[in-house]
Amino acid sequence: MPEPSVIEVMTVDDDPLVRAWIRAALRRSEFRVAAEASSVTTATALLERRKLDLLLVDFRLADGFGLDFVRDLRRRGDRTPAILMTAAAEPGLNERAHEAGVQATLLKTTDRDGLHACLRGVVAGRGTFDPQHPRRPADVQPLSSRESEILALLGTGRTNREIAAALGIGEESVKTYLERMYKKLGVQRRTEAVSAAHRLGLLGR
Repeated sequence: MPEPSVIEVMTVDDDPLVRAWIRAALRRSEFRVAAEASSVTTATALLERRKLDLLLVDFRLADGFGLDFVRDLRRRGDRTPAILMTAAAEPGLNERAHEAGVQATLLKTTDRDGLHACLRGVVAGRGTFDPQHPRRPADVQPLSSRESEILALLGTGRTNREIAAALGIGEESVKTYLERMYKKLGVQRRTEAVSAAHRLGLLGR
């Protein structure tokens, strides 16, 4: 009899305890942890060298954010299915994850059976977005990828000039994006925009 195929998984999480739990939970199953990374930089380098079947990606990493990591993979044509893991429920996360190209969300408080069910659902082509994440209000307009990038940089206190330099665009373009965001969010100032985006589950971080 031929041996059953093994589904190779990469875990991207900066907590060694989480990585160890996933390794233990996947033993004696059709899944195998074939690679591990504690940062976006390491994960990106690993994916450039080898092909994997599934990605388990943490929401927050030491050098970046899981959503940004997956979004960048999709821009580069990498379609490896990804599951986004969070320590707690996040408002609007399911919608943001779907927009970024994630196939499922998973709370780290899940048990072994829940982890297996999520992985198997993704392999079968069924997106499993955890209902514990509060939904984004239906009447809220989503931000574009560029608007989310600019808003995230706003949250770090950067000026328009610094944002333009970081993204390789002109200052006038930054101002235009800001005006669009303010209109969507119903605000007039930078600090109000960042606060409203977090509250409404629009910010992809």
